[in-house]
Amino acid sequence: MLLWLLACSLSSSPEKGDVKPVLPVDDAPPITALITIDTWRADHFTEALTPNLWALAEAGERYTNAWSPMGLTTPAHASMLTGLLPWEHDVWANNHHGYSLSDTIPVLPEQYPDRATGAFVSAYPAGPTGGFHRGWDVFDGPGEGERPGGVTIAKALDWVPSDRPSLLWIHVYEPHGPYVGDGYTEQERYASEVRKVDQMMGPVLSFLQARGATIVVTSDHGEVLAEERCGYQHERSISETVLRVPLIRWSPGLVPTVVNDWVGLTDIPALLRGKSPAQRDHWVAQSGMCESDCAPGCDPTGLAGRDTVVFSEGGRWVQRPGKGVYKEGQPAQKNKKLLEQIPPFVSPMQSQTDGAKSLGYIDP
Repeated sequence: MLLWLLACSLSSSPEKGDVKPVLPVDDAPPITALITIDTWRADHFTEALTPNLWALAEAGERYTNAWSPMGLTTPAHASMLTGLLPWEHDVWANNHHGYSLSDTIPVLPEQYPDRATGAFVSAYPAGPTGGFHRGWDVFDGPGEGERPGGVTIAKALDWVPSDRPSLLWIHVYEPHGPYVGDGYTEQERYASEVRKVDQMMGPVLSFLQARGATIVVTSDHGEVLAEERCGYQHERSISETVLRVPLIRWSPGLVPTVVNDWVGLTDIPALLRGKSPAQRDHWVAQSGMCESDCAPGCDPTGLAGRDTVVFSEGGRWVQRPGKGVYKEGQPAQKNKKLLEQIPPFVSPMQSQTDGAKSLGYIDP
């Protein structure tokens, strides 16, 4: 019945203001929920475009300075599930490049041994081939390609137990390209898909808030639209439009706050537990790969030629293999040394799979 009700509600278009904070059911078991919206840019998180998600943030914590370590789905989600950076958890690229979390690395669901745990994902790069299925009681996602977010959401909320505490992860692949939303340009179609995701999230957020859940909503990375010479190439970019992400936390009684501190996807496990993120004044990230037509001067092409970047107040330091170290703006001089602390690139263990080909990825 819940599955049918959710399918009906997800087909509608919630109006602004539909999501309002409500008191939890006193005897309902607690829910901790992580919601990841693939390829959602921070500048496309606005009251006008995403009213349901904005209302959640207005009633909770909205982090304005949140960052991803890489513009690739698998490494970024691995950081959320482990609290580690890609060069620490060794998932340097997507699962279709041959990368998977080691069985020796603790993952998020293992932190909740007394809860039912369920993960519901919408696309192959967030799927079990990357080792993300480990530790979950239920892991539900497509074996290849992608599926509509509404299908994933309905399955997820139909699973949530009513008789025991639970940990829930919902991943939707919209607004990842190719963009099929309304509009004449790619930018318009991208914004249309963001708006569609917000509409899908309306009944999800209402349900979770009514149950008094702790909710964290974020993105794995953003997207290049028309800002660089290669548009729609998030995996090849170290731009702010790719690496800066939206981040929201809501739970009953949380004081509404706008947080401007430096935070990252590695803080997700702490945020889900109601803890404060790590203290820092910078963020270190990498591009997913090199393509010299998109990142002039990078070498070698492919996974090994990635850029490393350190963002801080005033600017950023960049290390581009084939070009060297340079700065943009006036970043702190001390941060230049951080570029040297990233270990050498680790090659993948296997080649591209058919699952990746179905998503349009090309292994360089």
